[in-house]
Amino acid sequence: MNVRNVDNEIVLHCSTCGSSFFDKNGINRITASSARLLTEEAQGQYVLGNQKICPKDKSILLEKVDLSLPKNTILLECPSCEGIFAYPDDLLKYKGIKAPQPLASGAFKLLPAPKSLFMLASFAVLTIAVLLNTGSFSTNTRAEKVIGKVYLSTSGFLLSVSFKTQVSETSTIVFYDATPERKETGRYSISSEPKKIHVGTIRGFDKNRDAFYSIQFSKTSTPISEVQLEK
Repeated sequence: MNVRNVDNEIVLHCSTCGSSFFDKNGINRITASSARLLTEEAQGQYVLGNQKICPKDKSILLEKVDLSLPKNTILLECPSCEGIFAYPDDLLKYKGIKAPQPLASGAFKLLPAPKSLFMLASFAVLTIAVLLNTGSFSTNTRAEKVIGKVYLSTSGFLLSVSFKTQVSETSTIVFYDATPERKETGRYSISSEPKKIHVGTIRGFDKNRDAFYSIQFSKTSTPISEVQLEK
């Protein structure tokens, strides 16, 4: 990340993916026009492949829980220095700016990262069916309202999962293999009590065995979808 002076605020900014890290309350002190300029520097749309670490003290960044945040906006906060990390689209939403039109599919890239780390972003998990042969998917409005983004990251045989739901739910993640029969390879509880913010760490995950996942909730009978895991 590069050091930038934005409206007299020191901002750590990545011109590759367009993400920014602000000092405590710094995100509130920059103007909307400056926020837009920061996001416009991104060289493409990216799926980021590693867990976010505070660039100042190396603490693991956690999702900021704040009911005043705009809908479907996710900010990451350092528990030590209280700095804020924002992806470009979330920065725009936080500052009340309409996002630009999506880039063409050819601009969608994967940032270099260890193969054992990945994040699947913007998946509406309920009733999404990912078709291996065509790469297409289908969804519905209910699915989009249930989950904004599903974050997954692995380290060896550990898998971390986090996402949000609009209503309090219990949640379970189910893994399947890549065979046509989609045999279940594991089932793990993420939230045993109804919650809106779901965070869990699963032991025994095997990326060579667990090719697909679905998430089950307590308050819906919607057919469970399958989403292919990135390798």
